[in-house]
Order: sequence, then C-alpha cells, then structure tokens
Amino acid sequence: MATLNPPNFDKSGTERRTYSRIPFSAEVVMQSGHEEWSCNLVDISLKGMLVEPPSELDIDISKPCAVALFLGDEASIHARVKIAHSDNGHWGLEWLHIDIDSLKHLRRLLELNLNDPNLLNRELAELG
Repeated sequence: MATLNPPNFDKSGTERRTYSRIPFSAEVVMQSGHEEWSCNLVDISLKGMLVEPPSELDIDISKPCAVALFLGDEASIHARVKIAHSDNGHWGLEWLHIDIDSLKHLRRLLELNLNDPNLLNRELAELG
C-alpha cells in the first residue's frame, strides 16, 4: 500500500483547513476496480471526509474511488473521491464528483450538525 503526504500545515505546524468538519459515525462503502470494502466514517465536510479503512487492505490508493454513505430513510451520499492523504490509520478523502442529490443530503447533514448556519453559507460561497 502506498503512502501519501499528510495534509498541508502552515509555518506554525497548524493544519490549514478552511471547512468545518463534523464528527459523524457511520459506515462508508468504498469501491475501486473490482474491490469493495467498508470503512468507518470519522468526520465529514464540504470538501470531503475522513475515514478509517480496514488495516489489511491492499489497494492502489492513488486511483479514484467510489464512495457511498447511507444516511437512512432512503437518503445517501454517492461520490467519486481521491485519497488526498493517509495518516495514522486514516484516509482523508476529497470529493472529485458528487451528484446534486448527494450534495443536497450533504448540505442538510452539515446544517443539522453545525451550530452556526451562517458558517455553512460562508463555506458554500467559498466553494464557488
């Protein structure tokens, strides 16, 4: 299994992150080629998610993957992602493509879990 660089850090050693990440416990199904596996979701944001993959997984992490996060009541998030970083047994996944329905579910999930609804609106504006 290849290793990727950890996320970007500023000169003070603080990680540079401009999007709010909300802790969320759920199962994420990932697929690459003919391989499919489950990961534990650690947190999620407008830019991607942090997952804990199986420890014995042997795949090419440089290739994009498909992900599915099932939220219940027929709501789910389906997307193409890249593994942006691998660090301490976690993968940072970055959205490459997310369909409009999945984006609506993601937005609603973030709205329900962020304390400041204006923060989500600012982050959405930064995406544009």
